[in-house]
Amino acid sequence: MTRQQPQQLHPEQDCECDSDLSPGGAPRYNLSVTKERWAQIGITTEFLIVIRTLGEFFRLRHVYGTNFSTAVAGLYVGGALIAACSCWAGVTFYFFRRYMLSASVTLASVPVLLVYKIAVIGS
Repeated sequence: MTRQQPQQLHPEQDCECDSDLSPGGAPRYNLSVTKERWAQIGITTEFLIVIRTLGEFFRLRHVYGTNFSTAVAGLYVGGALIAACSCWAGVTFYFFRRYMLSASVTLASVPVLLVYKIAVIGS
């Protein structure tokens, strides 16, 4: 059996236990959310809205059974298309590094989908 040598620390890291501590001894946390993180949160939210809308489509198909029609499904497919297009727009802006625009698309699409649900689908 050979014995492995312990890993050497970099010269600027004398003690890794003190690297994340503030002078008071408590760990420091960065609670600010970057523009990029807001865009990621928005894209994830949009994707979850699409999944939820499509889940509602399958729930209705299960509830209505043989009485399920395209007229009932069409309303939910319209909402899913709104959510999918805004998700696509958010991802496109994200890849062009327009993080605030990406987050704004999500922020704007949520009220649009709520109005669509209340006005078209009903409560």
